[in-house]
Amino acid sequence: MTMRIAVFSDTHGNKNDMRDVVRTFGPLDLVLHLGDGVRDGGLVAREADLPFQGVQGNEDYGSDLPGKLVLDLDGWRFLLAHGHHTNINPYHPAAVWQQDLQEMADWAKGQAADVLLFGHAHKPVLQKENGVVLCNPGDQYIGATTGASFALVVLEDATAHFRIFRKNGPGAWDLLAELRPARA
Repeated sequence: MTMRIAVFSDTHGNKNDMRDVVRTFGPLDLVLHLGDGVRDGGLVAREADLPFQGVQGNEDYGSDLPGKLVLDLDGWRFLLAHGHHTNINPYHPAAVWQQDLQEMADWAKGQAADVLLFGHAHKPVLQKENGVVLCNPGDQYIGATTGASFALVVLEDATAHFRIFRKNGPGAWDLLAELRPARA
């Protein structure tokens, strides 16, 4: 069985780029949103008649969604969190940024997660640390200096394929990063 998952974060009201992803990369089996625009993610998923899971971010005022969520999908354990409760900050120097990512991986490992999906930093991340896949799909913030980004996760036969794409025009998305991790 193959499962195709679109992962969004920090959309901050930008539903149009999420809709473009659903049209361009469909069919999809699940939409995940990692906060700061989580209601919009749910709306886009409903419009496309897709299952949805999400967590609230620091700007999702009044949301009743959890701050973190664990999903077991095709033998992989995913921990979803916005990330605002961590030290992650894209303006940190490279060495501090790497230490922040290591601490997040350690936290996820303590939750028995294979994958940590997080947002908040508005910066795409796709790497493996301490046996944990760290994936931040970036953002779709209107007015950002870079194009919208998102992650596509494909699970098939207990394997995982993670990709992050950045938009360069309507229906045109460039591959930024790719990872096919082996489970720890």
